[in-house]
Amino acid sequence: MIKFKTLFIATAATVLLASCGSGTDETPAADATAGAAMDMDDPNNPFAAAEMAMNDKMMTAIGADVSDTWVKQMIEHHRGAIAMSEVVLERNPTPDVRAMARQTIAMQGKETEDLTRLLSTSPADPVSLEPFKPANRTMHEAMMAAKGADVSETYLRKMAEHHRGAIALSDVVLAKGATGRVRAAAQKVRADQSEEIAMIEAMLEGEPMPKAASASEPAKATAGSPAPKATPAPKRPAAGSAPAKAAPRPTPTPSATTDPHAGMKM
Repeated sequence: MIKFKTLFIATAATVLLASCGSGTDETPAADATAGAAMDMDDPNNPFAAAEMAMNDKMMTAIGADVSDTWVKQMIEHHRGAIAMSEVVLERNPTPDVRAMARQTIAMQGKETEDLTRLLSTSPADPVSLEPFKPANRTMHEAMMAAKGADVSETYLRKMAEHHRGAIALSDVVLAKGATGRVRAAAQKVRADQSEEIAMIEAMLEGEPMPKAASASEPAKATAGSPAPKATPAPKRPAAGSAPAKAAPRPTPTPSATTDPHAGMKM
């Protein structure tokens, strides 16, 4: 009997230690999956499916080299923002968030088209994904943890982390020596996403979303430039006075050097 108890305790301890050891590397993924399942039922956080899909696609977006992989990463990154924006538009967001979501769909769609033109046709190199994995992991975890008091605030907080992820991914490719059009694209993404984060943080503080200047609006005068002079209206003749006669137009003098085709369409 004592031997049986001893054997049972030893077996249980072995199973426990094995389960603890094997779960070390799987815990983050398991926690993320469990958290996503819980978020599915949260009306203020309907983005879990879109976030998980974006992360899965980015983990398989592999190019021919680091620069090409960044391009593929950013394409899936932008598609994720579009998917999240489409989700929030279905949930009756605030007017400012609705405007931001529509702007995001338009801008990220255009940038996705531009990035597609940079793709390489060379075979994929799995090693080129490695430098981006830490940034992707940090972004995914931060996005999954970002929540707000309602669906609009949750969207804003998740998009802020989403944009920070784009900056981190761009920093990686720039540090790896990207050149040419990819380097220019990474620098542009970094600048644009920084502006977006500043806008989102202001919106979270209660400020309205800044509206882009319409093309029909008159250009504002730059500081220090003289204001344009107003053209005076023509004076009306005094009542009862005869209208002034127009001065006779001088007859042009013909010149030998005058081009007979001047002013004519050829």
